[in-house]
Amino acid sequence: MKVYERSLWIKMFGSKQPKKKVDSLKDIQAIIEFLEHVQDDPKSLLEDLRDLEELEKERKVASKKLIPVNLEAQEEILDKIIQKYEFFQNDVDINGLRVKQIAEEFLNQASHEKMKKIVNDKKKDPRWRFQW
Repeated sequence: MKVYERSLWIKMFGSKQPKKKVDSLKDIQAIIEFLEHVQDDPKSLLEDLRDLEELEKERKVASKKLIPVNLEAQEEILDKIIQKYEFFQNDVDINGLRVKQIAEEFLNQASHEKMKKIVNDKKKDPRWRFQW
């Protein structure tokens, strides 16, 4: 291990990695693309949830012999729902982070341009403190 890679060295002198620069335009385009296609995911999830609802209704009135078959069918649908929902949630979270980065970059640009009133107003706003 090289000396500058050791944790003590990094703690004392900081890492040599430069701060990643935010490309607001690229992030905005990615968010737009996500929002254009976001309607497909909820529709697909809604169909699967309706199928699951129907199976759950059937399970409540089914005989003891049919319940295991019903539960296996519910398992398959739940696997699909969980996977789709995970992908959907990850996409939403990633785009939320992009919005935060764009807003932070906006505040940096505004402070460089000496727009103190805007920066101070936005820093007081809880939404702009990104506690969501």
